[in-house]
Amino acid sequence: MKKALLLLTTAVVCGSLASCASRYADAPVPTRFANEDQQKLQAARHWQLIADHFAGQLAGSLSGKLGDRAVHVPQPGGEQYFVEGFRELLVTSLVNKGVPVADNPSGALIADVRYNAYRFNPNRVASTYYYGTATALTAGLWAIGGIAAANVASAPGVDFGAKALVGAAGIEGFAWVANEALGKGKYASGPTPRSEILLTVSVSDGGRIISRQSNIYYTADEDDALYWSRSGNGGTGKTLKVVDDCSRGEAKCVR
Repeated sequence: MKKALLLLTTAVVCGSLASCASRYADAPVPTRFANEDQQKLQAARHWQLIADHFAGQLAGSLSGKLGDRAVHVPQPGGEQYFVEGFRELLVTSLVNKGVPVADNPSGALIADVRYNAYRFNPNRVASTYYYGTATALTAGLWAIGGIAAANVASAPGVDFGAKALVGAAGIEGFAWVANEALGKGKYASGPTPRSEILLTVSVSDGGRIISRQSNIYYTADEDDALYWSRSGNGGTGKTLKVVDDCSRGEAKCVR
């Protein structure tokens, strides 16, 4: 009887909510990736930081493989402003990491920098919800969820809730809770960027790759001239259709 009642209840819930998926389907059901963070480049200092990160990765992977040889980073010119800046910063970072760097390619290992820019649909969203956010209900009445995440030490004779509220109020309350206590301050402001770049550095000895590092970053959409336009053509750029028209927001484009 209980089993029959359970089956009946399940059937009613599934029928009313239309939320029970079939065991069989003609095509795979799309799912979302787990939430991840991705860095957004917004200043030349960020270029330096990622160049230093690449140099650290390369220095580790090249350890014991160089012998008495050096690494050469070609500087062809006429590339995107970001790529030209990244090449210069990479040379500096490699030298600072103790990696021998040569001015010319003769007898050296070649560090090839490869760069691709991608432009996605401008209407896509991050769809990230943060639990335990601060909410102002009415003047003087606060509802603060997740306040325990803050590093608020309790003191003898002081109620934790009262101390948390006083501390939050003293540091502009909601902004502090949202950005510091809940850890949201590290996230970039504004909508999810439309532009992303794929940056790869490969070190090769003849035709053999001995080290390769790749990373993906967001770029600020308002700074697209730094990542799309080439410095050698006056910054005007030229659009090449690779898969589809860029205006549709789904194509890979090279400028």
